[in-house]
Amino acid sequence: MVDVIEKCLLCCSPSTSYIFVYLSLHFLYGSPGEATIERTSVDTNNVPKTKTEIKLILGDPDAALSLSGLPVDGVGLVRQEFVVANHIGIHPMAVLQPDNVSREDQEIINERSKNDKSPKDFFVRKLSEGVGSIAAAFYPRPVLVRLGDFKSNEYRKLVGGESFEPEEENPMIGLRGASRYLSPEFTDAFKLECEALSYVREKMGLKNVDLMVPFCRTAEEGKAVIQLLKENGLQQGKDGLKVWVMCELPSNVFAIDEFAEVFDGFSIGSNDLTQLCLGVDRDSGILAGLFDEDNTAVREAISLAIKGAHRNGKEVGICGQAPSDKPHFARFLVDLGIDSISLTPDSVLQALGVVSAAEGENIVQEEISKVITGGKIVGEKKTTNTALKA
Repeated sequence: MVDVIEKCLLCCSPSTSYIFVYLSLHFLYGSPGEATIERTSVDTNNVPKTKTEIKLILGDPDAALSLSGLPVDGVGLVRQEFVVANHIGIHPMAVLQPDNVSREDQEIINERSKNDKSPKDFFVRKLSEGVGSIAAAFYPRPVLVRLGDFKSNEYRKLVGGESFEPEEENPMIGLRGASRYLSPEFTDAFKLECEALSYVREKMGLKNVDLMVPFCRTAEEGKAVIQLLKENGLQQGKDGLKVWVMCELPSNVFAIDEFAEVFDGFSIGSNDLTQLCLGVDRDSGILAGLFDEDNTAVREAISLAIKGAHRNGKEVGICGQAPSDKPHFARFLVDLGIDSISLTPDSVLQALGVVSAAEGENIVQEEISKVITGGKIVGEKKTTNTALKA
């Protein structure tokens, strides 16, 4: 239990860690009081170095500074929608059209935005501060910000959300990601995101922020989002701005050559890719036993995605826990030459060890192959990180 507490504290902000300790002690001992908690310190100078970049998955700006000391190569996924939910709590359309929400919601919106010129200014300020806090903490390491990826049922839970969101039968494959940004009903909401992110890059000077488009069904849809970003101050390529895409749909895998013409990189979203390869709703408790990103079909999709990205000279990473939880899965990714792996903070040190071991096994096998073949490595030539960055 103490190990669990330590891992959770690593992810807590200072304001929540004391509450967490209090509740944890109460759970352990039945009543609050003093207790001895073991703490383990790790000398990051002795942490193994890996060719495969290890990055973080973050959604809490309050935790960014304390986590920036971890031996990582940056942030591979900023869950921007978590910033909206936890630091703003208001539906973006509600700040643009406050007269269209209930009187109760109007009062909440007015109270939260009372120190700003308008609810819109409040939304943009809080979002830019949240993303900016993460980007500043890790500067100059790259920080990849995923554009809003809430589903309609999640947006409905925000203040004013019920006034704007449709009730979809299956929001998991409904109005989300790129389709939402391009929808006439929600384009203005997306423009708020753009305004905040443009402020982070241009006004705050945090050019280490790059963007990522989630749930992009077609390359044509991707081109339309790129154009919309450009129209709102976020031009791909300007001042080094890269725009990646989540590779989480079968269409992303099978048409990866088309997507490579639009985007600068790929990040494999193993959760959505698994549910769509296996036809399993990842929110379904009934089918939870069938949800397995280590399934043969999912592994084949991941393999095709990595090879396809490298064939087009694009970087490719993955977001998910499997590489740290399953050493054989990490070996699978390393063998394919994946460029980066993004994980939650509590998994970083374990993942570094697992990935380092997998890379070490590859080096040994290559040396053996050289001896057997007289100094020549036979087989398919793999694209390496060095070649990609050259």
